[in-house]
Amino acid sequence: MSRHAAPALEQLDPAVAALLAQLWRADQAGGRAWSLPRLCKQSGLRMSTLRRCLALLAELELACLRLDESGLGDASLTETGQDLCRQLFARTE
Repeated sequence: MSRHAAPALEQLDPAVAALLAQLWRADQAGGRAWSLPRLCKQSGLRMSTLRRCLALLAELELACLRLDESGLGDASLTETGQDLCRQLFARTE
């Protein structure tokens, strides 16, 4: 991801914004990865939407997604994702 200014939170897809907010919350609560079911519940997203958004964030190197053989897993922000969230959510805090 380039070092350009982060987009405004309102410019993001609502599902991506909701997921980033929860990943940031997890990061601020100790930096541990949250399970996909927990992220679904906290973000209000369906699992299929959550997984699509996580795949996009992982492709952009903003999130780390780990899946096990059963299809469950967890996710957390990368360093680049932390930087982005710091810019996005510092505006709203």
